[in-house]
Amino acid sequence: MASVSGVSSSNTSSIYGSRNVLSGLATGLDTESMIENAVSGFQTKIASLQKRQTSLTWKQEAMRGVSTPMIQFAQKYTSYSSSTNLLSANFFNKAVTTAANGKYADKISATGKSSSNVRILNVTKLATRATYSVSAAAMGLGGSADGKAAAMGTEKLELDAAMSLSRVSGTLSLQYGANRTIDISFDEVEDLYTAENGKSAAQAFVDGINKKLAGTKVSNSSGEYVAASTMVEAKLDDNGNVVFSDKAGAGNSVTIAGATGKLKDNLGIDASSTSSKAGTIDLADNFAFVDESAHRGEYLAGKSLKITLDGKTKTVELPGYEGSDTAESYAAKLNDALQKSFGSSIGAELADGKLKFTAQRGSTLQRGSTLSVTADSAVGKALGLGGATATSYLDTGRTLGSLLGVESTDSGERMKDIEGTALKAEGKITYNKTSNTWTDSKGNLVDKDGNRLGEDGKQLYGYTFEMNGEKLTFTRDTAMESVLTAINSNTAMGVTATFSKITNSIQFTSRETGEASGITINAKTEDGADNLAAKLFGTADARGEDAKLSMEINGQTYQNVTRADNTFDVDGMSITLKGTFEAASTDDAVSFTTTSDADKIVDAINSMVKDLNDILKNVHDSYSTLPNYKSDNSRYEPLSDSDKDDMSDSAIEKYEEKAKQGILFGDSDLSSLYSKLVSAISPGGTASATLSKLGITTSYSDGVTSVTVDEEALRSALSNDPDSVRDAFVSTTGVGGLMTNVSKVVSDYAATTGATKGILVEKAGSTYSALSLLNNTLQDQIDNYDEQISKWQDKLSDKIDYYTKMFTRLETLTNQMNSQSSMLSGLMGN
Repeated sequence: MASVSGVSSSNTSSIYGSRNVLSGLATGLDTESMIENAVSGFQTKIASLQKRQTSLTWKQEAMRGVSTPMIQFAQKYTSYSSSTNLLSANFFNKAVTTAANGKYADKISATGKSSSNVRILNVTKLATRATYSVSAAAMGLGGSADGKAAAMGTEKLELDAAMSLSRVSGTLSLQYGANRTIDISFDEVEDLYTAENGKSAAQAFVDGINKKLAGTKVSNSSGEYVAASTMVEAKLDDNGNVVFSDKAGAGNSVTIAGATGKLKDNLGIDASSTSSKAGTIDLADNFAFVDESAHRGEYLAGKSLKITLDGKTKTVELPGYEGSDTAESYAAKLNDALQKSFGSSIGAELADGKLKFTAQRGSTLQRGSTLSVTADSAVGKALGLGGATATSYLDTGRTLGSLLGVESTDSGERMKDIEGTALKAEGKITYNKTSNTWTDSKGNLVDKDGNRLGEDGKQLYGYTFEMNGEKLTFTRDTAMESVLTAINSNTAMGVTATFSKITNSIQFTSRETGEASGITINAKTEDGADNLAAKLFGTADARGEDAKLSMEINGQTYQNVTRADNTFDVDGMSITLKGTFEAASTDDAVSFTTTSDADKIVDAINSMVKDLNDILKNVHDSYSTLPNYKSDNSRYEPLSDSDKDDMSDSAIEKYEEKAKQGILFGDSDLSSLYSKLVSAISPGGTASATLSKLGITTSYSDGVTSVTVDEEALRSALSNDPDSVRDAFVSTTGVGGLMTNVSKVVSDYAATTGATKGILVEKAGSTYSALSLLNNTLQDQIDNYDEQISKWQDKLSDKIDYYTKMFTRLETLTNQMNSQSSMLSGLMGN
């Protein structure tokens, strides 16, 4: 009995992917062909869906081929930033060049063309803005008052003053599980753990560790960042030692991987010790976490300052401290250290017992410089700087609370003698479980009862700031720079605020010129409350001034004419006053000569007409061109992958060119677009007659309406009546100007901005609007086909898996049968 001695497998790249398909060597069946025939219906369905999807993709590309020239047309001829904006009256006005003539021609400029004969006889005063300047130092806000760069401490330098220092400052590293490290740091000044309120110093230390763990973010097994306190917890054991454990209950070990600074030295932490490996810090009985015997001078030794002079920063190490050092001798040492880094350009001295840093030239204090001194907060306080920074100018990063001072009252809070108003949440409040905080609809931090909270977690109060009758609300946490930004952002206030570090002054300037403009800061608000603006900047009542001039119009003289702005209109011509003068005679008066730059306008119109005619033809051809048909009267459809297998690249290209023809045939949107464009260029009635006088008419050829330009007639109109040309293009009254009407149609169909885009962009998207590429009608249909194709491919895959397993089992059984037959034949033969 014959047998097949083996089973082979083949790996085909057609419909099988990476599957191993057993060929029918045992059964004699062509299993691959049988499976392919069995699933051919699925393949046909997928190919059909792919063709429809390709057809939509071609339609989308063709539609963008219509919208793109329209978008480019809008950018070139209707955009405010374009130099050929034919939708702007300014384009036509600026193409008309107006020159000032006479002895004082440099004092005046003009644009546009006046319908009158205008002469300016004198300008006795220019219009000015209201200004108000206030010294930050004079208002008690900080910095130098005399223009000399000096950064002054706020408290006396007391080196021998006692200073409590932590004996556990440094960094502690914990190992959680196999590969997660958690680092927490302890400050030398801020983290002081002592016994109080019945709690031991050791327990205070443990509470401090847990608080720092809660403020440290680490990634969990899901890759999310969570508080380290959700994984690790510190406790005191019965022996008074600190023990770390896995709070998450995930079975992870917690060990001490290392420590630095006094934390390591005073607690004897060694990562290799048994205690550390067990996640334990051994505490000596009654261990003192705080050194109460230290002095400020000892603490400052070896610390550093960052000194910035006129933008150049250097780090200076503070001098060592000896018990015999006085404030004066320490200041002298510091002065020597500064001059080693900066030469003689910076000095330090004592003034009324306080440190004073100065920018100087030799022994003379320097004017026109800026100086800042920056240190760690604790170092700054120890030096008497009042904080981390001392500057020769107002530090606009400081909050109003720190600048003006805040005190608690029975009713709430007071800042610079102004009673604050408790602030409430705006809108709905929301709880964040991860951060354990509440916020209102604007993201403000609140408590569960809807009370606004400050950065310190306490009730926040608002203070009314009023300038020019406009009110703003600020709090103790508002930085001075935010106050200035809010003023500049409030257009109704009509004021700009600027700060100069060199002069250490804040200047307010009205946005507009003229007597009507002003800067008013009253001691009280309109409601009778104390005005925070007055507390910050003092009271003010500054006014601008009107321009004053005399002019002659068509022979009539007008004396002492006032204007609120230095630029104003005189019968169509825009005049700008640049300086004052007094003409000794009418011969010295400033007159004006107007000439038209016809070339610029004509070139722009010719270019626009060419582009518009191209758009008209493109739109018309797109919806009116018939599709190609084969000899059997069937339409050319997109090729499937199997169709392309036996075709050359050039053949595929030629075929698809025929298939794409007429892809937009009969599109109603394009038909409507063409009709509206034709209506825009052929308004009829007097509007068409006006355009015709300018040399602009329409013609009809090969089924397409287009615009033609008689350049000679256009130039004549520009020379004789340039305003009529302008109005014929940009008028918004009556039937509207040519560009007004065309622009509206283009915008309706090809706008790329706004919540709703143009009709064609909404339909097919555009590369000029990135979001529209993924969000358009045709793309939605294409994506829908993607989903359908994916579902059918899954069905195909499942069917192939089914038949593959079935035939593989058949092959295996047949092979086993052959093997058994061979064995029996052998036995019988023996």
